[in-house]
Amino acid sequence: MPSSTQTYYDDPSNDKFYTLLWGGQDLHIGIYTSPSDTIPSASQRTVAKLAERLHKSGLQLGPQTRILDLGAGYGGAARYLAKTYGCEVECLNLSRVQNARNEELTRREGLNHKIRVVEGVFEDVPAAVGEGFDVVWSQDSFLHSLDRAKIVDEIDRVLKKDGDARVVFTDIMASNDALEQEPELMKVMLERLLLSDLATVEFYTNAFEGKGFKDLGYRDWTVDFGTHYRKLGEELKLRREELVEKEGVKEDLLEKHKRGTREWAETAEKGCVAWGMFCFRR
Repeated sequence: MPSSTQTYYDDPSNDKFYTLLWGGQDLHIGIYTSPSDTIPSASQRTVAKLAERLHKSGLQLGPQTRILDLGAGYGGAARYLAKTYGCEVECLNLSRVQNARNEELTRREGLNHKIRVVEGVFEDVPAAVGEGFDVVWSQDSFLHSLDRAKIVDEIDRVLKKDGDARVVFTDIMASNDALEQEPELMKVMLERLLLSDLATVEFYTNAFEGKGFKDLGYRDWTVDFGTHYRKLGEELKLRREELVEKEGVKEDLLEKHKRGTREWAETAEKGCVAWGMFCFRR
């Protein structure tokens, strides 16, 4: 039976919303350097920043590098890594609709020999994905998990054991005192996500160090999280007519997205959420 997350992302109206407003390549928070930055350009900048972090950690990306992208979405990061550095990338993702788009865009760019798409969950990485990866990569996917400790276990299992390996990822998390500061707002957000909690920076740091990983530092980009959702709300307002009349997106669904973008922006403004990049070395 499909999970609630899979059902949500496979819904045609939701997929059109994300494809059109995010740009159809990426599905994660962007990094903004100018008020004129678009959501797609800011999202692509995040991908480049994660790759840059790997280089600064001493890992040189190249054709010899095997990367596992957990929660790969439309595959924008995989195509960037394959085109820019020649890396081989396994895309593990739950949504069949997103996977089909990933495969289509990958074929269109002639990257089939570098990228493979596998349906599955990151709490139980399928045997078909394999092991021995140089890098495990993820962007804003782990928040959907009901067992994030299991994700860390799986990352530990699939990374190569006999050499230099890295974990680099971003996630949407709760600030340390979010529930005390804004209990009602956080309750609404968690209910909408069908979750009992969000991770924290401390959780990930302790979980990976507990497996013997070295923490290479966390970079906080929460300010960009707020900017991203404000931009998304503005874009939704500007393109509402197009989404409904041309693309057939349901009005009630757009209302939910409008409310959701407003609430996410509010959580950032009130200091309830954290968003940023982790990097760990084995």
